[in-house]
Amino acid sequence: MLKKETILAGLVIVLFAVAAYSQFAPRTIKEDGFSEYLTGEMARIRVHGAPGMVSEHVVTREDGSKVKLRDMTGKVMLINLWASWCAPCKSEMPELANLQKELGDDTFEVVAINVDRGGIAQARDVLAEWGIEGLPLYAEPTAQIAFDLAQGALPMSLIVDKSGKVRGSFLGPLKWDAPEALDLFTALKKQ
Repeated sequence: MLKKETILAGLVIVLFAVAAYSQFAPRTIKEDGFSEYLTGEMARIRVHGAPGMVSEHVVTREDGSKVKLRDMTGKVMLINLWASWCAPCKSEMPELANLQKELGDDTFEVVAINVDRGGIAQARDVLAEWGIEGLPLYAEPTAQIAFDLAQGALPMSLIVDKSGKVRGSFLGPLKWDAPEALDLFTALKKQ
């Protein structure tokens, strides 16, 4: 016969595991016109039930000018935080560039923000070394944005709608140029 303490300990472990899994499990919201596009690879995206506004973090553009992410609203954005030392970042960079080439215009942009200390110059060199073309360059060399938005984990991606609301996020690499990703961002551009 099991002791009450053993049963209670087992129950606590099960409840903790369920709570931990639910934090990272994909969630959908049927009424938002967003979740119907979360298929295939995109089904792994974490949907934000009560979307908050994109952050006020300041990033540097390729020309050296500074811009707040919140001031970039008015278009759909896939904000991606990456670094040169991050192997998963390198693996998804071609897909991010393909997505930008396919859908990038005044209504959509892949905002790939490098968090290396070398800023724009280092980001430019790394992308050239990796053979990546077509991505606008952004940098935040203090890496504070990575700590604030992803506890320092990379790559981190945020899906932001035209109004500046963060609709979803994903920690880790995804195949951002998959057909279901193109469908998702095409739909968001029309909303």
